[in-house]
Amino acid sequence: RQKRKWIEFTADCREGEDNSKRNPIAKIRSDCEENQPIVYSISGIGIDRPPYGIFAINKNTGEINITSIVDREVTQRLLITCYAKHAITNREVEPPLVLRIRVLDINDNAPVFSQAVHMGSIEESRMETTLVMKLITMDADEPNNLNSKIAYKIMGQEPAGASMFILSRDSGEVHIANFLDREQYDRYSLVVRASDRDGAADGISSQCTCSIEVIDVNDNFPTLLQNSVSFFSPIKSN
Repeated sequence: RQKRKWIEFTADCREGEDNSKRNPIAKIRSDCEENQPIVYSISGIGIDRPPYGIFAINKNTGEINITSIVDREVTQRLLITCYAKHAITNREVEPPLVLRIRVLDINDNAPVFSQAVHMGSIEESRMETTLVMKLITMDADEPNNLNSKIAYKIMGQEPAGASMFILSRDSGEVHIANFLDREQYDRYSLVVRASDRDGAADGISSQCTCSIEVIDVNDNFPTLLQNSVSFFSPIKSN
């Protein structure tokens, strides 16, 4: 029985790096070489499908080289279909072999807020911990990976003073932290930072602004101003 021998990728490729120092990163060989002339070829993404020019094969030795830098955000996984054909008749002497390679993520994307300015409103006198808004961010790095795990933090508040809002580090939810009085301030502005790698020092961050309007409720009783009231005495006629 004829068997096909190959060496699979010794390691996954890391995006944004020169992986050519490990060339050849793979090699295929058919036992049919022993009694007939064989040429090798490959096809797939990075070869004859975009992005082109990532891999090349030596048709005589079956050695596969990586020739350019890969980007995980463009191609997350590469499937290389390998062929062994008779050098004269071009007939396939082996069933095609599929090599799989995963592109390892690096932290090269900052979190992106769904809006540069988030607008919200809340009635004054609402209970503490009431939800005001929820911030949404996207990170193009690999999902469920530390490179795309976001941590939120309030960086500043205007008007300054006691912290009137709390921000969930993990969910991006903004809640009331203190009693809001519209008669004191009718609007607050928060500067919020989102950092990937769960807020680590080596993470990438971006910022947005939250503009929160405090809505008036009828919480003040009418006041009688004495100096604005006039009293009249009836005039008796004779």
